[in-house]
Amino acid sequence: MDTILLVDDDRKILEPLRILLEAEGYRVLTALNGAAAESITEVERPDLIVTDWMMPGVDGVGLCRWLKPDKATAAIPVVMLSAAQPPGSRERLWDVFLRKPTPIARLIAAVSTLLDTSRSVRPSKPHSR
Repeated sequence: MDTILLVDDDRKILEPLRILLEAEGYRVLTALNGAAAESITEVERPDLIVTDWMMPGVDGVGLCRWLKPDKATAAIPVVMLSAAQPPGSRERLWDVFLRKPTPIARLIAAVSTLLDTSRSVRPSKPHSR
């Protein structure tokens, strides 16, 4: 079962997304900010991260910048969600950018596609714990 980490400071967005993705058969972890997401990622190594861009403290861009230099987390696919336009950076920090509000079918399709692509190129995860 693939594990998805949802990161958003708005519980009104976080909880419905968690419920919808769990209904699709995913194991879903949640974090209210980028710093919490970093801690969860270090322990859980999710298969995919869906993150809001604008959050207090460590935002979605900061989370992506934290992920990319580390070989253990650099290949985790990221879906960035935001009501704003994406930052005008040339850095390739996320795999898919979706504007809020985005149709849930579009988010689920992006998640499924990224996981399928990632699964075909990554070695199977070692089972620890």
